[in-house]
Amino acid sequence: MPGGRRRVGSMNIAGFWILAQFVLLLVANVKSSADSELCGPRGARGPPGLSGLPGPPGYTGPIGMPGLTGRPGLPGLVEKCPPLPQSAFSVKLSGPFPGPSQPIVFQEVLYNHQGHFDPATGVFNCSVPGVYHFGFDIELFQSAVKVGLMRNGIQMRDKRAEAGDSHEQASGSSVLELEKGDRVWLESKLDREESEKGTTHAVFYGFLLNGN
Repeated sequence: MPGGRRRVGSMNIAGFWILAQFVLLLVANVKSSADSELCGPRGARGPPGLSGLPGPPGYTGPIGMPGLTGRPGLPGLVEKCPPLPQSAFSVKLSGPFPGPSQPIVFQEVLYNHQGHFDPATGVFNCSVPGVYHFGFDIELFQSAVKVGLMRNGIQMRDKRAEAGDSHEQASGSSVLELEKGDRVWLESKLDREESEKGTTHAVFYGFLLNGN
């Protein structure tokens, strides 16, 4: 009996190994067939799919370093402006005024660079049309004056002053718009006897404010 049991156990073990070898052989055949299918020819490429939605914006990067300073540009063209018109004068008199109804002729020319004032006649002749400022300053001692600022024979401003044993001041000014050829002067309105009393010092001046 024991010998019969050993033969049965040996047969069982041999059957198990045969079954195991059969299973391995079957698995190898299946894998070989799968590999052979993978190595076969490929089909045509399919159409591309639709694009996906854009992703969210990323974070802003840091500010870059400033660039190098560029070369200086070429100098621009300089256009010279024409000089502004000028006209001015200033004259002085120390002594009695002439008789009435005539221009006062001044002894000393303080400024007459443009030559628009005629010292021989005491008359300013307008060469540059525009707006002018004219004025006079008179210092009196024991005398009296009455003067008129005249334009083309028409009185535009007058001033009267009288001084005793003290010095007095008399002044006046006017802004006139002149055309080319207009004439302006200062004229005494007193007779010679009144104007020759005491001492008198006078300054007459004018200048262009705005040329037309």
